[in-house]
Amino acid sequence: MANRNYKGILVKKAITSVLTLTILSGSIFSVYGEDNKNLKPYFVPGKTNNQTVTSGNLSITNKNEKGTELRNYIKRATTGTYTSASTSYDPRPLNYMTSVKNQQNLGICWAFAGISAFETYLLKNNMGYNDFSEEHMRWWAKGGIYNWDISDEEGSYNDTAVGYFTSWSGPKMEKDIPYNGTVKDTEGATKPTNFDSAPLSPYKVTDVMKVSNNATSIKNAILKYGSVTSGYMHSEKYIGTDRKSIYSGESDGQNHAIDIVGWNNNYPRFNFDGYNRMPNSNGAWLVKSSWGSEEGENGYYWISYEDTNIMSSDDNFAIMNARDSKNQKIYQHEYSLLATIFSNDGQIMGANKFKFGNNEILKSVMFYTDTVGAKYELYFVPSPNGVPSNTQKTFLKSGIVDHSGYTTIDINDYKLPSGYGSIAVKISNSSGRLPSLGAEDALNNSSLFVPKASLGESYTYENGYFVDLNTIKEFKPTNLSIKAITDKANLSTNTKLLSGNTRFETAIEIAKEAFPKGSDNVILVNSSAIADALTATSLAKLKDAPILLTGSTSLNSNTYQEIKNLNAKNITIIGGESSVSKSIEDELRKTYKVDRLAGNSRIETSEKIADQVRSMSGDITKVSVVNGYNGLPDAISFSPISGEKNIPILLTSKNGTFSLPSFIDKSKLVESYVLGGTSNVPIDVDRQLAGVTRLSGDTRNDTNAKIIEKFYPMAQLDNVFVAKDGYPNLDSLVDGLAVGVYAAKTKSPLVISHGSLSSEQVRVLKSKTFKNIIQVGSGEHSQSVTEILNMN
Repeated sequence: MANRNYKGILVKKAITSVLTLTILSGSIFSVYGEDNKNLKPYFVPGKTNNQTVTSGNLSITNKNEKGTELRNYIKRATTGTYTSASTSYDPRPLNYMTSVKNQQNLGICWAFAGISAFETYLLKNNMGYNDFSEEHMRWWAKGGIYNWDISDEEGSYNDTAVGYFTSWSGPKMEKDIPYNGTVKDTEGATKPTNFDSAPLSPYKVTDVMKVSNNATSIKNAILKYGSVTSGYMHSEKYIGTDRKSIYSGESDGQNHAIDIVGWNNNYPRFNFDGYNRMPNSNGAWLVKSSWGSEEGENGYYWISYEDTNIMSSDDNFAIMNARDSKNQKIYQHEYSLLATIFSNDGQIMGANKFKFGNNEILKSVMFYTDTVGAKYELYFVPSPNGVPSNTQKTFLKSGIVDHSGYTTIDINDYKLPSGYGSIAVKISNSSGRLPSLGAEDALNNSSLFVPKASLGESYTYENGYFVDLNTIKEFKPTNLSIKAITDKANLSTNTKLLSGNTRFETAIEIAKEAFPKGSDNVILVNSSAIADALTATSLAKLKDAPILLTGSTSLNSNTYQEIKNLNAKNITIIGGESSVSKSIEDELRKTYKVDRLAGNSRIETSEKIADQVRSMSGDITKVSVVNGYNGLPDAISFSPISGEKNIPILLTSKNGTFSLPSFIDKSKLVESYVLGGTSNVPIDVDRQLAGVTRLSGDTRNDTNAKIIEKFYPMAQLDNVFVAKDGYPNLDSLVDGLAVGVYAAKTKSPLVISHGSLSSEQVRVLKSKTFKNIIQVGSGEHSQSVTEILNMN
């Protein structure tokens, strides 16, 4: 703000600096601009209040958000202990404040307030005294390059500074790009020649809180983070005779951005004598301004608690967290935040698609939501064809949203595939707040903001499908506030996803990976008859054959094409004609040699398979037994060992009844493995076997851990496969069925899960390292992939 002496009295020329407030008359309101003679008011477009547009279950709005309610923070300092209940708090004696600056002739108090807030945060958190460049932020906001087009006299929203920080566009140092506040862009001021080349500060903002405008929240935010960026109406008529006290009882908006840095409950109300009436009570906020240290109280003002304009807008922000970003890279589509998209159906999921480079790891995900208390879930969504997959996603992390604003969640080095991929954020409902995600604002009528968005950038997830946000005419142009922060990979472990859009395609992807040169033999099973086929891994390994899936009455066309691609000659069908029809068999016989292994029950089918193994490899000296109804996940866990070590899997009845088949000579058995507890496989079964080892845990996941611990004692392994464990639907075990032979070929364990690893799995796996972690099929078991990766 410019200063000039007028008849011996210091007169302030009010600048349009903060426009985000409750609009009093339509979509414009009165502000004061620079007029060197008369200080005449003029009108500029304001931020439309409570404008909402709806499409389906989603709505986009720029109405005021509730912000964050902060309570009970305790600040201990050399001068005492402070809480929001403290009578006063002044950070200046604590050396928490950087120097007061002077914006001179330009209307960019929003830049000074934002820069000061960040400098204060770093100083308060022992991250050094920094002097950042307002000049850099000034020119960053011009020309619409980063969605803002702000002149030196026009003023802006506090959101501008937030966008600058959270997009990691700055800050840069004052010594590199010094402030030029005497010449406006309308008077020939030019962009600094080193605008791009000057180095960025290593400190980048990661979390920003939108603070509720109640006094308790503001005080707690000041104590915890250093300051709250806000605004008030500055006018000569509101200034007290002491030139440092301000009070307005009129609701005439805000025109100056400042940082609220302290308070005094006993500040005398009689000091506020510049208005036609005084406030009713004592008490004032201490605010840091940007008119130089000769103004106010060494550059600070006291504003009455009862002032009607301070904090009247929805842009009260506090910088919560920042870090040395080193050489991390940020992927984003938006550089501002002026809207919120919310859903009425209990949850909202959005995704931003990016093109990642080679050898990158995902370090963090930044997103904006106002839904305090909600559960968030973060996912990586494969997008190899430029569109996020509707069926595949890798779970990254979940937690509870603890504030309204920008949140950055560390991911712990998720290895990203190169090329297109999407970062998705899911927000669930919270008491009193609809699930929401922040977005660029296509609703704003102000010329300050130039919304930009293109097709193929931001998506919402509705009714099982990702929909391009900018194909929704009510919303475009809009992008979501979701960002990916990456670093160069320095990992010894790679991750890979083997998955298709269907279970048939997932089995095909496994076959392509496991048999790149093709195969003479193929094992064909019904995609829904898992029990018939789960014992087939030992036979598939002997035949060096992939396991492919079919329907019961017609051969899946993609499966048929893969059989051709493999140049197969022989096909073994597992299961009777009710499982794989005679018509499928007849059709295949026209081209291939076909045989079928089937019994009258799943138990007999397992015996037929074991007998075939015996005929190919000689007497059976090792065998495993599992409950044929309740132990299917245990059989999947054991399938790689079954294939690698040529150990047939035999099934019991549902109640555990079992008889050793006559073609197996008990006297020749050397090792027997009983999978599961005695409630599934009774102790009587052990007596029919020889060299018995029982592998059992409290859950299917713990049994899986016992199996891995027994057969994979090595500390280093090339591969580990991760598949679904059949919870809550056993049908989902089919992916594990298909991958068993690949795991057997590579002598690799198979981890089964439906989300996080069990404590037993963690115990066993944390002492091992893997070169490759291979996820089989999509689903929440991807969380286990991330957990294993983080152990390596």
